[in-house]
Amino acid sequence: MTIERDGATRRVTVPITENQLASLDDPDEVVTVGFLGITPTRELERQGPGAVAEHMVDLTGRTVEALLNMPQKMVGVWEAAFGGEERDPNGPVGVVGVSRFGGQIAASDDLTGQEKVSYFVMLLGSLNLAVGLFNLVPLLPLDGGHIAGALLEAIKKFFARIFRRPDPGYVDVAKALPVTYAMAIVLIVMGGLLIYADLVNPIRLM
Repeated sequence: MTIERDGATRRVTVPITENQLASLDDPDEVVTVGFLGITPTRELERQGPGAVAEHMVDLTGRTVEALLNMPQKMVGVWEAAFGGEERDPNGPVGVVGVSRFGGQIAASDDLTGQEKVSYFVMLLGSLNLAVGLFNLVPLLPLDGGHIAGALLEAIKKFFARIFRRPDPGYVDVAKALPVTYAMAIVLIVMGGLLIYADLVNPIRLM
């Protein structure tokens, strides 16, 4: 190799070592190739409460954004399940997909035991956060629908007290039963579609 050092050009002989890497033609095939350079390593670093809070704020924002884009993402899931399109790695997954992620983490030879535990905890944490935020969507039968009804009732009573009007009474959430049935059907269809897509065209972490 020809290199430049301290303003002078010189030629040096660099030994080439062997390395096992995934084939460029077939990622599932491992081939022996020549290696010249350095390989980065991973190291776990303990973070403080501030870093955890910052990460949770970022993760919550990303989760809310994903929920807002859920209808659009489900179109991609449909195309991947029935049209043979490539699955979006940032798209939604069902319970089968999450279980597959856990299996891939447990079976990985590239992760240490400590890294596997860390990834499992992060996976469970992000899953619970997503389920909790989704449950706050203000539509029945989700808890967010009941919360919305209670807030509407509190607002109506608040203004009634201010303007000295009679108590408006309770908000009858049963009037929203048609919306509840429609929402339940949508949730069932979405869950079934995600399970089917996870089986026929799964997302792979590694």
